[in-house]
Amino acid sequence: MPKNDPSNEDEVKKAAEMREWLEEKIAEAETELSRLRDMQSMVDSILRKTSFVPATELRANTPIQSKAQSSEKTGIQVKSEMQAPLVKTGEEPRLLRRSSDGKLIATAFVTPEKIVIVPSSDVKVSQTIPPFQNFFVNRIVKGYESKDQELVTAGKMDSQQTLKFAVEESEGSISKVTIENYREKVRLNEILSTINWALTRMLEKK
Repeated sequence: MPKNDPSNEDEVKKAAEMREWLEEKIAEAETELSRLRDMQSMVDSILRKTSFVPATELRANTPIQSKAQSSEKTGIQVKSEMQAPLVKTGEEPRLLRRSSDGKLIATAFVTPEKIVIVPSSDVKVSQTIPPFQNFFVNRIVKGYESKDQELVTAGKMDSQQTLKFAVEESEGSISKVTIENYREKVRLNEILSTINWALTRMLEKK
């Protein structure tokens, strides 16, 4: 019986590792592309609402305009108040939009201690729909949890400071995602951009 060629086994193993690496890089690129499209959509929306009023004119008028006058002229403030749910004192709302059409798909309520992400009322998706579990949870969230646990093991962090994650569902759909102890702005930005991307893909798979 012919023996397995060790060199061939090594080649297959390396190929599998390279494929996994490529998948991670592609996911990162898709996340970054989604973030850039979100920014482009936001800029385009602002330009349309202001009818391309020069920024210098907007800055010059801001000190002497009342809140209502500013809203009436630009339409920006009124629009955001209509779209964003009521927030508690100390919370910063972040609107997560689908890059293709600007649809509001979730609102993130951010404090220095935690992030609470609430999907829009018309966004009905289960956490079993990819890529929520396989990418957002397993790669992003659990990746942070693993790094925090390493710090705890090394005696550099208290266990109470590690990242905590929870998902709530209502009638089979995600109603709330809570992440505590994210600690770093880099983590905050990656969590928001990734879940925005994940929810967008989940809506496509419904």
